[in-house]
Amino acid sequence: MEVKEILKNLSNLDGPSGYEFPVIKYIKDVAEKIAPVKTLIDNHGNLIVRKKGDGRKIALFAHTDEIAFVITKKEFGNYFRIHTFGGVDPKVVISQRLRIHTKEGISYGIVGMLEPHLQNEEIRQKNITFDDLFIDVLDKSDSVQIGDLATFDSEAFDLNERYIAGKALDNRASCATLLYTLELLNQFIVNADIYFVFSVREEDGVSGAVNAAYKINPDLAIVLDVTHGDILRPSYPKIETGKGPVLDIGPMVNYEYFDKIKNLAEKLSVNYQIEPNGDHSHTDTDKIQITREGIPTLLISIPLRYMHTPYEVVNIRDMEETARLLSFFLARGGE
Repeated sequence: MEVKEILKNLSNLDGPSGYEFPVIKYIKDVAEKIAPVKTLIDNHGNLIVRKKGDGRKIALFAHTDEIAFVITKKEFGNYFRIHTFGGVDPKVVISQRLRIHTKEGISYGIVGMLEPHLQNEEIRQKNITFDDLFIDVLDKSDSVQIGDLATFDSEAFDLNERYIAGKALDNRASCATLLYTLELLNQFIVNADIYFVFSVREEDGVSGAVNAAYKINPDLAIVLDVTHGDILRPSYPKIETGKGPVLDIGPMVNYEYFDKIKNLAEKLSVNYQIEPNGDHSHTDTDKIQITREGIPTLLISIPLRYMHTPYEVVNIRDMEETARLLSFFLARGGE
């Protein structure tokens, strides 16, 4: 598979929390083409791709949903109010074009606010909230209803040979990485019973991954997500794009397996970075590791720039190296 093209295709699909089916369907089609697997879409909407084996049960998780908006109120004419789910800074929404998903198809609108010429000093100094924004819908505005969802109208593209920019790379980058991992496993004799879980609704409460983890009850869970790349944070090491996968450490991560995958990365000459977490990782890891009696869990992150904006950025090399490390780790049965 061509990782870059798969990632761009995933980025261009719309899959807000609770409405991930187009993304799930695409991943299912790709997975069934690249490896002999059994696929299941469970009652919650998660896609579970199983590479059946006789050994230990290992489940890998990547969420498919993305941040989005909901139409909350109709103003006069073709103006509508919006709010977010998944955590979006109102400042990044200004002047963006949104795709509105109505029962009659896609409508388009532009997010507007009061022009700078008309702003007084009080307005200029004000912290912008969603109460200050509106969406101007000129295309099929009559079809737009309260409760309709909207997504950024961003098309993924190559920044250069290695970097991709697009919406929803949180967490479609991890989805593409798991698909590449599945393909790489074709080169190995694998005894482990492996489940690739493409989960739903991470951005609104992690319900999807928890349900799948409870159903599968794996001996080991490995969560793939993204983390903040190329940003200086005084209390944390600088995580850099292009410098390899990030092995997260903290109370939600199983230390025994952390040491095993770190040692394997060193044996394989996979460059890796370590990111400490406090009492929460703010990923599916937090809930999976306390599912049932407790599931040993690892968290591996892909460095990403500009999280939860219309154009996030990842380095393809980080995804490829993550998949290489995971494929060897799975082939060894997590040992």
